[in-house]
Amino acid sequence: MNDFQKYFDNKEYVTKIVGNTDDASISDLDNDKISSLISLLTKPENRDFKEETLIILKKEKAGELLITAIKKAKKDKAILVAACWESEINFSNHLPFFITLALDKDYLVSLEAITVISTMEGPFNTDEVKQVILKVKDEKKKLESERQVLLNDLANTLEGFV
Repeated sequence: MNDFQKYFDNKEYVTKIVGNTDDASISDLDNDKISSLISLLTKPENRDFKEETLIILKKEKAGELLITAIKKAKKDKAILVAACWESEINFSNHLPFFITLALDKDYLVSLEAITVISTMEGPFNTDEVKQVILKVKDEKKKLESERQVLLNDLANTLEGFV
């Protein structure tokens, strides 16, 4: 076991999530992993571990763990979303999730989600892509011009997926 993996070892480090942990589909071990992952990617004191964390996420194909961490995050969500494209994991099967993030009110979350989408490799469900294009175009009408430019670029990227 390399030094980094010890942070995910339940016997060596115990991390508890404060707040809503009632999700029956996520075990305590998974909660501990998610908590550790969030800490490793977002805490300034763990900056030295971030690159290695991203490498391990890709190697272990831990995209689902990262998605769950984003869903659970109350803060630092933009950093976790950025970790998706930084890890070079293909999140094409989570396109609707990232569209929701791209439409987030937080500009940084939106920008990072659009970056993730632009790095998606596919394959894509054509009907699903057409639906999210309509959703993006509809949302674009409601926003200020700076965000409209971002969403226009996003719509163009999505059109390339069909």
